[in-house]
Amino acid sequence: MTEPGSLTFFCGKMGAGKSTLAARMAAEEGALLLSEDTWLAALYPGEIATFDDYLDRAARLRPLIRALVLQTVRAGIDVVMDFPANTRKQRA
Repeated sequence: MTEPGSLTFFCGKMGAGKSTLAARMAAEEGALLLSEDTWLAALYPGEIATFDDYLDRAARLRPLIRALVLQTVRAGIDVVMDFPANTRKQRA
């Protein structure tokens, strides 16, 4: 049976350097980097103009990312997530 991979995500305020640290860590560890900003920009180009737009699109994305992360970690691949995790609800 494959040893599970690790999951790393960062908590902190906007502009604190989470994205920079996540990218550096993923590169150094050879982990898969998943960035909410990258996914939202690719899937919903030009659609996020307000905070409500962001909340709607991010809510659509999360179940897909959750499934991907679970499969990836179970396959033994380390994952670094660059997603907001400021609240308990977001971390869950």
